[in-house]
Amino acid sequence: MTVTVPLPVTDAIAAVDAWFEGLGRHYLGKLSADDPFLAAKGKSGWRISTKRNELIVTVDAAFPFSRPNCYLANKQGAIPHVERDGKLCLRNPELPGDPVGAVAATVGLARKLLADIAIGDEDDDFLEDFGLYWAQGCSGPSSRLLGLTGAPSARGAWIAAEDAFYGFADRTAAERWWRHRFGRDAAKVRRLAIVALDALPHPDNYPETAFDLWQLIDRRSNDGAAVLRECLDQYPKALLLTLTGSAPSGRPHAASLLLTRKVDNRNLPMKRRAVVGARSGRGLPIERLCDGFDVKRLKTEALDAAGSRLPYVERDQLARSQVAVIGCGALGSGVARLLAKSGVGCLTLVDPDAMGWENIRRHQLGAGFVGHNKAKALAMAIAHENPDILSVEPHAVNVQTLLERDPSWLSKMDLAVACTANWAANAAIDHHVGLHGGPACIFTWMEAHALASHAVLITPDKTFASGYDAAGNPPMMASTSERVAPAECGGLTTPFGAIELAHAEGLTARLAMDFLRGKSTKPEWRTWLTDAASLADSQGRWTQEWISSRGEPSPMGQIVSAEWP
Repeated sequence: MTVTVPLPVTDAIAAVDAWFEGLGRHYLGKLSADDPFLAAKGKSGWRISTKRNELIVTVDAAFPFSRPNCYLANKQGAIPHVERDGKLCLRNPELPGDPVGAVAATVGLARKLLADIAIGDEDDDFLEDFGLYWAQGCSGPSSRLLGLTGAPSARGAWIAAEDAFYGFADRTAAERWWRHRFGRDAAKVRRLAIVALDALPHPDNYPETAFDLWQLIDRRSNDGAAVLRECLDQYPKALLLTLTGSAPSGRPHAASLLLTRKVDNRNLPMKRRAVVGARSGRGLPIERLCDGFDVKRLKTEALDAAGSRLPYVERDQLARSQVAVIGCGALGSGVARLLAKSGVGCLTLVDPDAMGWENIRRHQLGAGFVGHNKAKALAMAIAHENPDILSVEPHAVNVQTLLERDPSWLSKMDLAVACTANWAANAAIDHHVGLHGGPACIFTWMEAHALASHAVLITPDKTFASGYDAAGNPPMMASTSERVAPAECGGLTTPFGAIELAHAEGLTARLAMDFLRGKSTKPEWRTWLTDAASLADSQGRWTQEWISSRGEPSPMGQIVSAEWP
């Protein structure tokens, strides 16, 4: 095997110098060290002519451990795949061991892109990556939107903050998101104008004035002009407006503008009467009404953009799913967090206990929550981290008490996940579903030292208790260990760490997601088994009963599935 050793930086620059000089008449020279272009773009740079264009190739001080960049000199107007400062958007490779190859690849990709641009093959990029081009040249606060990408024309809601403007489909969504994210009510919620366009504009047609915006909407929206006119008639001091539409591929987009009243000679917003001459702008010509506003394009971000990174086509279904996590200890807290991050929209958390110092290494909540009820603190943390979640409702009581208070509570859930590791609590849930009806349930527990973890899906036509004896002993154990639990554990738990716990969290959350997505619909017993090294560290071994029934586990660890007895 040949190992490529990167050249020292000085040798790398010298090698690239030689490569450029070999280009002959196309090489226009190296940038001087004091060239203003290098002050912001890199440490070394070279000029070349190609495809009737002048390019500048730069590398920074980390080269060859960084990618070269390529700029179009004297860029004019909007060009696809070219940023405002002339930088070409290339997917050039990282080649630390071949600095010349890295530069040559960059130049080659730049030439290919310029050729495609020249024949119009890249024109659709203005629409496919509409948000990126819209953001070019924007400065100051950004716009952050929830649930508006591709939305129809409507009146929404927005909230102003120091660093950004937040837009939502309605007032309820705005107030809920704000409480989740910041733990308090918004000081002021204003009316947002949402305008759906039939076709997104080209960068050359981005509106610079309020009347430009009106003309764009009047030409390209079926009903957006009425929305904008209604908002402008109120002559607000500030109005957030969001344009929505789709690229030719169907990819949805949303982009915002801020309209503000023009200022007087004291730099204060113009008074309504000074501009419209009345209490509102109704009846005024649109040109005069628009003349009272300045317009600024805003860099726009989607607050729900993380949803596009999830692999599930059932995202809308998951967002409406209601899941109860009963027991919010080390295992339950991790399962709840995984479900929230996987797109489950409505969580109910049940646990009567408070966080203790003994919990902080394994629990999802750390030292900052010691003394707080686990369910309430976890609900607050999940809502803060995932503010677009619809609801996280905590109950600081045990499940038996909750079922006694409201026997119909459990039947409102799509799924219940019991992470109590408590036979009495699990039996109560199982008995209640059998007696009153209810959702499918997942019961999960861990064996001593986290050598094995179990998650059992029980559908309403089956019972969890059918696999246990009267004392709550499971059908069989996978592992046994000679290690004695430390005295400080009171014999009630055994040592294991967050890494071992993560396997149990993933096992349970995966089974829950498989059920919610319709992938697992029958009773199922899944077991995760640790690797041989961890088994030895805990002085453990696999039970003969397990080996006889399921076979010898893999030394690397594994997950197995079986029917619930």
